[in-house]
Amino acid sequence: MSAAAADGGVGAPPPAPRQVAGYDRVGSAALVHTAQAVASEALRVPFREARARVADDGHGALAVEITAPLAVPVLGTHAVPDEPVVTTAHRARALIAERLRHITGRQVERVTVTFSSSVVDTPRRVR
Repeated sequence: MSAAAADGGVGAPPPAPRQVAGYDRVGSAALVHTAQAVASEALRVPFREARARVADDGHGALAVEITAPLAVPVLGTHAVPDEPVVTTAHRARALIAERLRHITGRQVERVTVTFSSSVVDTPRRVR
């Protein structure tokens, strides 16, 4: 074994974390805000416009309900949405489930997306 590897030098794997007794829990408010943030990103709407409800199914998996506006292009620009609304909802549901699973480590059993209104998806300027 080289001196660098023995000292934890470059290229050496980090030491495994020591196991400590206790519990790890993510509170319901944290789950809701995380779902809200993930949904606003997936649906391309402002954070404050997305609403989330998260429930535990009793077996450790999550059921997520998202209510948010549908982002539509500026009217009169003749811009056609990238995809149909149903495709947007399916894509968003899959993305929300995967991102929540990745962030929280919990299985997401169901995601329901309800479009409650619409907002104009204005292009953002690059500074």
